[in-house]
Amino acid sequence: GSYDEGEEYHGGGDRHRHHHHRHESHHGRGKSSKPHPSEKYAVEPMLCQFLWKKELEKDAKMARGEETLDKAGEGERDSAMDQQKSNEDSEENNASSNNIDQEGEPNGEQSPPEPDPLFESPEAEAEAYADYNMKYCLNYVRTFFNHHLDDPWFRQRLSPLEAFRRARKERLRSNAEAAEFRKDILNSLEEQQSGVIPKKDPDCPDYLGPPKCNFVSGCRLGVGTKPTASLIATPFYRRRTHSHYDDDAPHEDDSPHHIVLQGEDRNRIERHAKSHLHSFIKSDACVKIVDVPPHATDEQISASLAEHCTVKPPSAVWSSAVFVPKEKTSGSADPYHRTVYAVFPSREAKDNLIENLHRANEDASRGHHREREERHPRIRDGRDGIPGVLHLDVDCTDVYGRRQVDADGKGGAPPLTEEQKASKKEPDLKLPTRRCTVFVSTASLAPSQPVSVLSAAVSSRARIAQDRDSVSTIALTLDQVREIKAGNRLDDLLRLLYPGNELENVDDEDILDVSIAYLRRVHLFSFYNGCTAASDVGNVLSGQHPAGTIHLRLRDADEILRKAAEEKGDIPMTGGVDEEKNEDNENLEDDDNEDSSGNEGKAVAKDMLVMRLNESISKALDHVKMLAYRGSSCLIDEETDSAARAIELQEQQTKNEWIENHGIIDGDGRARCSFHFCHKLFKDRAFLQKHLIKKHSDQLRAECGKCHDDAMMTAWDNDENRPVPGVLIDCGSKFGLVTCAVKGSDKPMAADPEPRLWKEEEERMAEEERKYQERQAAAEAAARAEEMEQKRRQEELAASAAEKRKGNFVDVDDMPEEKVELSFEDVAVAPPPKKKKKKKKLL
Repeated sequence: GSYDEGEEYHGGGDRHRHHHHRHESHHGRGKSSKPHPSEKYAVEPMLCQFLWKKELEKDAKMARGEETLDKAGEGERDSAMDQQKSNEDSEENNASSNNIDQEGEPNGEQSPPEPDPLFESPEAEAEAYADYNMKYCLNYVRTFFNHHLDDPWFRQRLSPLEAFRRARKERLRSNAEAAEFRKDILNSLEEQQSGVIPKKDPDCPDYLGPPKCNFVSGCRLGVGTKPTASLIATPFYRRRTHSHYDDDAPHEDDSPHHIVLQGEDRNRIERHAKSHLHSFIKSDACVKIVDVPPHATDEQISASLAEHCTVKPPSAVWSSAVFVPKEKTSGSADPYHRTVYAVFPSREAKDNLIENLHRANEDASRGHHREREERHPRIRDGRDGIPGVLHLDVDCTDVYGRRQVDADGKGGAPPLTEEQKASKKEPDLKLPTRRCTVFVSTASLAPSQPVSVLSAAVSSRARIAQDRDSVSTIALTLDQVREIKAGNRLDDLLRLLYPGNELENVDDEDILDVSIAYLRRVHLFSFYNGCTAASDVGNVLSGQHPAGTIHLRLRDADEILRKAAEEKGDIPMTGGVDEEKNEDNENLEDDDNEDSSGNEGKAVAKDMLVMRLNESISKALDHVKMLAYRGSSCLIDEETDSAARAIELQEQQTKNEWIENHGIIDGDGRARCSFHFCHKLFKDRAFLQKHLIKKHSDQLRAECGKCHDDAMMTAWDNDENRPVPGVLIDCGSKFGLVTCAVKGSDKPMAADPEPRLWKEEEERMAEEERKYQERQAAAEAAARAEEMEQKRRQEELAASAAEKRKGNFVDVDDMPEEKVELSFEDVAVAPPPKKKKKKKKLL
């Protein structure tokens, strides 16, 4: 059921030797750095072509005896022998240098002949490296397959039966959500009949008027407002609604009309579009569980949650797609971990789980972490001191239990190994226990639902009627194909909401918004972004599918389009500030459609976003036609369904044969378990069958799991985009270890990055040299200009001084230098002044 795991293919010599050339091997990694995801599936990195060739050349030299034999061939040499060898080498080098004559030819012994080239031509070398590359990548992807063979996400991806079961489970969820959609309408109509006045959204346009009931008010999407300039500058403003779990999943692009307004005051889910939330999100009966390892199944998560439930266990568990590390992605998420959403029958059951789990966490941490809690108090969500995240211990023991305890397929003991015979100990027949810890979020999921505001062109009233017809056609076909119960389908719900002739007088915008809410909740269908449906609700809740985002239409979009057409400027695609123009927006094209007031001749803006939406709607209509042609009996496609039914039949046959082979009927009619470590006796075969299914279910699951292996291997070999992490390629000390994606189905390969890196390095060095030369030239030119300027100033000063002397003009600042002699002979010195006598004053 798995690929043969032989010796890893490395190709070309000992990889632990140093490479003494311009590309020395570089394997160093700091102790604190996180290991690369590919290290689980490859013993060592792949070599670039340059290093690979150098390794082959070294191996060839060793084979000819031109290099010192390695440690395995000759044993270790002591330091004295190494010193002696180095001295001899230095003497030989000196002697050879003295034997060179003036013409450059040796006078003594002739130099050894050049070795034959390893390859006849560069093409042969490239072909040999491609073969090495393919064998390495083939061994890499097969090791990955064996490692994740029993992981639930991997089986759902490759096994037709697992995909078939997931689609069947999704149909059950769709019918249940359609029933909840009907309940919401009935409850809202009862409130209206009891005298409750529906609340009109303050951001709702005036032309719609008051809603029929609160449910219709919660469905209206034409309430999107323009974000403020300060909000656009905030870091969290531009958030994509999909995550980096799986790049193959459909997602929103970075176009301005798909900006998620997580923190915008007026576009939050608390204000608008509450009827678009799934029933278990709106009732706050769902918990989010993060950091779930790939080997833990949804059933194991559900069983661990049920251990802490005293009211009701979870009714359903849904998983998102796993995080697949790509070549250019980075982040703190663990590879192939996922997020799980557990749905409970009611909010009371969910609160009961959180309280019991919180109590269990407190009991487990008491005594061990009390001092740590005092120094580092945990973050609380303000609800009776319950923290925002709780720990859940999960028993994730191998669900398929692939062990060699059934030697002959009838319960016989496997032969003892030499080690077991020597120790005289019985082999351990129990499955090794495996546990993990996941993290349960106690916060409500409703406030975190992302909301996006569409562009003005997409939000125009001119396309409401056309979009309503498209949505109705898509919903009608999906209801029939997925066998939604009569009375819960969209057309039945609209007649329930607007009985009699009332439906004909309802504004098309209200019908459109109710239909979009129905498509999102029941069929996980995103109308305004891609017109595609998610495979299950887990990808919707995690934001990995566009249906996870609720799209609001921009309010007063027609007025914005009219002003833009009058100014003949660009339309603000983001619904942002009018003063800010986006240079990336496409120019408007005039269309002869009618505007929102019904007047002909006024142009309606049509840009690339509108064209892309129309194209998506057209593809969706063609897709539902194809689904209608297949019929309701086809869950995925004819080929997959046929393969799934064949595997399901094989599973049943395997189960019957397994039960038959592991029972021994005694002469008195009693049945005995044939497992060598059990041998329990039962009244008849019926009791033995219950015993085998209950006590030896791991062996039964392992046998049934083998029925999927062939189909999974075939699908894996034909997969063009395998979810494997990129391999590490050693490109020498200059570039180190470089991650490259493995592509191809039958011949998987990873492109050698070293030529590209050297080309980029040469271009970078050439660019730096060019800039350096430009700076040098500019500095030299500036120095010459400064020198010439100083010379010019000196000449001007000299010329000015000469001109002034010619005109008998004496400049006080330009006095000529004259020598003056000072003599102090026969100098009359004045005597000092006499002191005046003071008169005495009479008393």
